[in-house]
Amino acid sequence: MTKISSTMLSVGTLLRRAEDTGARVSILVQGTWLEGRVIGCDGLGAVLDDEDGQALVRLDSVTAVRFQRAQVENGAFAEARAHGGGATGPIEAGPVTVPHPSRGEQRFLTAKPY
Repeated sequence: MTKISSTMLSVGTLLRRAEDTGARVSILVQGTWLEGRVIGCDGLGAVLDDEDGQALVRLDSVTAVRFQRAQVENGAFAEARAHGGGATGPIEAGPVTVPHPSRGEQRFLTAKPY
């Protein structure tokens, strides 16, 4: 049986928040820390720009994300992103509830209530 976890949701949430605010992040990928600003992030990967080059990283390969809370929360870097600048609240993540599948049944995570 496959264990379903909310880890990818948390990694994606942090990277999208960093993208929105222009904050610098450090991400751990296969034992190596990569640093830079997130310039793009979707459900599968993120593009990290370190001013010398760019790296495309799959979200399922990210073990940890580090960032300076002040950069994300105070909005000082909002002008770094064209779509930033709006008020943002604290980073919140709720529990992910996944119903147990019946025998032989497969379900995928959706936003729809069960």
